Amino acid sequence: MDLACGVYVPGYDFEDLNLQITLHANIMGNKHQEDTTIQHRNLTEGSLHRDIWYLAPPMMLGTGITNVIQILDTYWVGQLGSAALAAVTISITIRWVINSLANGLGIGGLAIVARRVGERDRAEADHAATQTLLLGIMISAILSVLGLAVAQPLLILLGADAEVLPLGLAYLRVALAGIITLILVFVLNSILRGAGEARIAMAVLFLSTATIVVIEPLLIFGLGPIPALGIVGSAWANVLGYGTGVAFQLVILFGGRARIGVNLTSFKPDFRLMGRIISIALPSTIQMTLRSSSRLVILGLIGIYGTFATAGYGVANRLLLVALIPIFGLGNATATLVGQNLGAGKPDRAGRCAWWVSAYASGFMIVAALILFSLANPLISLFDSTPQVVAFGSECLRVVSFSLIASAVGVTLARGFDGAGNTIPAMAINLFTLWGMEIPFAYGLSRLLALGTLGVWWGRTIANVANGLFFFIWFRRGRWKLREL
Repeated sequence: MDLACGVYVPGYDFEDLNLQITLHANIMGNKHQEDTTIQHRNLTEGSLHRDIWYLAPPMMLGTGITNVIQILDTYWVGQLGSAALAAVTISITIRWVINSLANGLGIGGLAIVARRVGERDRAEADHAATQTLLLGIMISAILSVLGLAVAQPLLILLGADAEVLPLGLAYLRVALAGIITLILVFVLNSILRGAGEARIAMAVLFLSTATIVVIEPLLIFGLGPIPALGIVGSAWANVLGYGTGVAFQLVILFGGRARIGVNLTSFKPDFRLMGRIISIALPSTIQMTLRSSSRLVILGLIGIYGTFATAGYGVANRLLLVALIPIFGLGNATATLVGQNLGAGKPDRAGRCAWWVSAYASGFMIVAALILFSLANPLISLFDSTPQVVAFGSECLRVVSFSLIASAVGVTLARGFDGAGNTIPAMAINLFTLWGMEIPFAYGLSRLLALGTLGVWWGRTIANVANGLFFFIWFRRGRWKLREL
């Protein structure tokens, strides 16, 4: 899937990105004036399935390409030993908790951009994109400072021993100092997806991934004049790789090479619009933070059982995430379709899009779960062949894998809520299933009933099934169709 390696993706000619754009008369008029600047595919008419599969492949590939990073990162770090693998497992979990505080920002920008695009109001869509970028820069700076301040106590709290702690600190100091690249690459991609520019968003992640894939082993192990940086090399590879993606996004957005853009003339705070973006983003940010911080609690429970348990969980969790990443791509298609169809005054069509995407996601996850369950031992051994690590990791995969079918429904319908700008349901459901179910069940089964790590895996499974069921019920109520932006 790597563009830099010359792999051809059928049906996606990246040179046609320029050919999509046709310049006409300049835009003047009120908020609802039709945008004649750029001619693009209408996602609010015709076949639902055509529109879903117009958006879904590039979005699935765009998010799926991060599978390469997840797998190779785990593989290369695993060559440094179980302690290094445990350190990265803990460190990445901390990094994603901090990132979640800003990641919801992309949801707010996506919802408003998609709605304005559906209304054919290019000027307001561009303004929303510019304000979202400005917010992303401000929040990234704050979170970088806060993250560096709490890194060491968090590592200790999560069970990092004398061998793991210095490795985790070295990794986090680089990752958190450069977290702006990780935050902005996903915030800006959310804006592009909201405008329907799924192919550009996919190309950005291809470029970032290609950069990381090439430089990570060089930075970890060294080559010629390049010194071996060990675990720190992994952190630098991610910062530099995502930084390359951000640079490409800014060239596209400032250069007017997409159906959405940003400009320096409006690059000053519009506190009214920022407040609206934050009001949409806040519930999504809270639920993302709840999800990632619950992973910290689970990691703390697992850490009780030692470094091998943490390393095994780290590999298994990466593989489970790899299986879910294409579902996030399908969910992104849901958000765009729901947002644009609501903007076009077609709420019933928006709902049908979401239900069909969730059906496709469930079918994909059935296949993925079968693979994870059947090949658990060899998959874990590929990254760390230590018998204890394999035992813990394969046990996790076998217990949790099939619950991801319910998670697929939850992810796609949650993104439907996001596309409508109705982000409170996802926050409420995740609050209940993660903190009200997963953590109590994981603790009770592992500690009170003395099931050990097996109890933790079953706690996660119960919560995944409940999560998908609650999203199904709440989405069917249809109140999200009434949300005004």
